[in-house]
This record gives sequence, structure tokens and C-alpha cells, in this order.
Amino acid sequence: MRNIFFALCILFMGCSHLKNEEPGLKVVHWNIKELSSKKLNSPEKMKPILNVLENLEFNVLSVNEIQFDLPGVPSHKYQSFGKNAEKLGKLLKKDTDSMAISFNQANTGKRARKYKGHYFTQNTSKARKHADPQNYGIFPGQYSTALLSYFPIKEEITIKDLKWSEFNKDIKLSKFKDILGKEVNKDIELFDKSFTDSIIEYENKEIHIITLHAVPAYHFGNKKTPNYERNRDQLRFLEWYLTGGSDIKVNIPQKYKIKHLNENDRYIIMGDFNTSIYADNPGSKVLKRIFKTSNLWINKPGHTHENQTFDDKNNPILLDYIAFKGLKLVSSGIYRPKINEGACMEFSELPKAVRPRSKFTKRDCYNEDLVYLKEASDHFPIWAKFKLD
Repeated sequence: MRNIFFALCILFMGCSHLKNEEPGLKVVHWNIKELSSKKLNSPEKMKPILNVLENLEFNVLSVNEIQFDLPGVPSHKYQSFGKNAEKLGKLLKKDTDSMAISFNQANTGKRARKYKGHYFTQNTSKARKHADPQNYGIFPGQYSTALLSYFPIKEEITIKDLKWSEFNKDIKLSKFKDILGKEVNKDIELFDKSFTDSIIEYENKEIHIITLHAVPAYHFGNKKTPNYERNRDQLRFLEWYLTGGSDIKVNIPQKYKIKHLNENDRYIIMGDFNTSIYADNPGSKVLKRIFKTSNLWINKPGHTHENQTFDDKNNPILLDYIAFKGLKLVSSGIYRPKINEGACMEFSELPKAVRPRSKFTKRDCYNEDLVYLKEASDHFPIWAKFKLD
């Protein structure tokens, strides 16, 4: 009887415990809020993060806001180098020996200054005075991006040294002020974090997995911020990299050896692009152009970011995206459990971090999975399953 049951499962692909054996390229992208070395070493802090990821099926995982670990950062207690992505995989009980991992230090925080021999880890007013004035961040390696893949990575292209003025030769940097109120350095990089193209091999075909965490299209109180135009130009670079063109002339210096994709290349782009296609920001206009030549993972996607508490008003906004070309979309979504479904928590059981702080409607049921998600991050994971076209 057991053999007959197994055969029927294979025939109809209908048994949940065989779910992970279904073929397909299954990608998940998630901006996990401030996934630092300290957090990765805390079982209590990692519990909600692991709970969320264990509910998702993937063989390629993109993570924004993971700290690239460096010796002595943020203090002498930390001595590892570039192991945090692998550590995340091991915490998920994944076979990291069978994984290919792309993980590089972001520009974020590389100009941050120490205070009494160590870097700040909490974003206080004093910490911000010691933060990287150009690329933000209060310690080096903060807000890096990792890619964990069960498919081989044949080549990795990481772009983070390209100067902003080398990409957009008409940009007038003198009109901007940094977070300390000083003129922006003329050598400021285009990317405050990094841009990575990991070329994987899937069913004997090359697929470019392009990951980006763009600068926020927001001022944070600085009326002369470069953020809006820097976000626009980071997305212009993405547009040029995908298509070979943008609305400005692009002539990148030869020393960087950067080439755009070919017309027939297959690709998936994913990340927190930090502007909404429903907004009027300069970067939003670029994104709308990109999505005319690249297919969105969802038609008219809903929000992917909101405040972490259960207040009635949570400032929902679309910031995270997956788009693709040369592949067939099988299924896709935004992981956002409904509040009144699943296992329930009572209001009195809610963790302090997600409790409402202003006007709210008290509910009889708070979905446990949604509570874990809100504890873990202010972003929702997004996912898509593909097969070759």
C-alpha cells in the first residue's frame, strides 16, 4: 500500500511532503531589517526570521540588509570575515556545502568612524554624527546583499567603485549636502551599497541573477539630499545594464570593464529599489521604463513595506521588486499572511516590538505567522517560480 501511495503522489504531485521535489527555479527576495552579526548570533532575535523563511520554498535566496562581517566590526569580539551569509544558510539547516554564495561588502558605512575603540550599533543621534556621511551606515559592511543559490554561480560581477560622476557626467554634485551638512565629495560612488550580477547555470542555461539595494528615495530631513537623484541614477544604471540604453548618454570608463547584457540574455532582477512605481519620484519614472522591457513578477503589485506595529495606519508602500526576461513565470506572490487566519495570538500575547503605538483596532486574532513577520522586518518577502521559456 505504501508503494502505491508513493506512486500516486509522484503521478499527481499532490503530496505536501514532496513539495520541495517539484522542479523549477524558485526565487525569494527579502530585505531582512538590519540582519547584523549580533542578530545572527542571537537565537531569540533569529527565531521570527527563521520562522518566516521556513514557510517559503526557494532554491535561490536574495537577502538585503545583511551585515558583511569584518574582523573588529563593530568591536573586537567579532573576528569572522564574510561568513554571515553562510551562517544564515546553516541556521536554516541548509546544506551550505552544496550552495553557491555571492556575498560582498557594501559601501555602506565604510567611512563610519569609531567611538572609544568601537563602532556604534544603535542608530542614535550620537551614532549618526559618526556615520558614513556619503553612503550612510554606522559601521563598515552594514546593509550588504547576499545571494544563496543551489545552482552553480559561473561568474560574479560586483559593481561598487564606479563614481557617480563617471556614470552621469552632467550631475552637479555641488548642489547637494551630506548628512553632516557638508558638500558631497566629488568622488562619491554611484552605489551607496553595491550592484551584483551572479550568473547561475540552470538546466544547462545561463541566467543572470541581478541583485540591488538602492538608496532610499527619501530626504530624512535633509532638504539638499542627493538621495532622489542618486536613486534615479542607480536605477538608470540598472536600465542601461539590462538594455544598453537609458535617457542619458552612458559612457563608462574602460578601466571598469563593465558591459551591459546582450539582447537575448535571460535574467532575473530583484531587490529593494526603494521607490514605488506608483510615486512621482525621479527613480519611479525609470522603474516604469524598466518594466516595459522586463516582466514584473506580479501584475500591479501591492505594498511590500509597512511599519512593524499593528497600528491602523502603517504607511504601506511598494519598494521591493522581482522582474525577469527570457523565462516563463509559473507562480508568484508577496508573503503577507492575513491577520485573521492561521494560528491566533491574543492581543496580550503580542511582542512589545509589534504592539500598536497610536490609533488601533483591537482584534480577537493576530495571525502568529504575521506576528513573526512583523517582528522580523518591515519588508515582506517576495517570491516567484520560473521555468525555461
